[in-house]
Amino acid sequence: MAILEIIMMGVGTGFISIALEASKEDLPINAMLGSICWATYLYALQTFDNSLLSVFLASFLISFLSIYLTRRIGKPLQVYLIAGIIPLLPGLNIFYMVFGFVNQDSKAIIENATLTIQILAIIVLSLVFASSITRLLKRLNFTKKRSGN
Repeated sequence: MAILEIIMMGVGTGFISIALEASKEDLPINAMLGSICWATYLYALQTFDNSLLSVFLASFLISFLSIYLTRRIGKPLQVYLIAGIIPLLPGLNIFYMVFGFVNQDSKAIIENATLTIQILAIIVLSLVFASSITRLLKRLNFTKKRSGN
């Protein structure tokens, strides 16, 4: 069942990439990033039984892969990052939050709004960490090459 989920998440990410106007050569890459993201999330969720940690690990990996692809292929980071992180976005929590507004259920509103903000903050933090680590590694590598001359 998990394999089918991962494949469907990749296909869905590919279709979303079409809506994001990704080029034809980027569609398979974006679909693969969506699959990798969801597979990482599911594996981490099964291993650690913590959804927020799973979101962090999956978005951290996708951030690294997106930065690598950006440097390797030369396209903007957003081409790969946005599509890769789509599976982690808390759409269901936002739906339940709005449903809480309609039903005037303040408990549901607060719970889902809090969880949505936590998930979005974790995604942003993982991107900042991945970017910082990548820059640090690039500087260390540059320093080694420079001092070796």
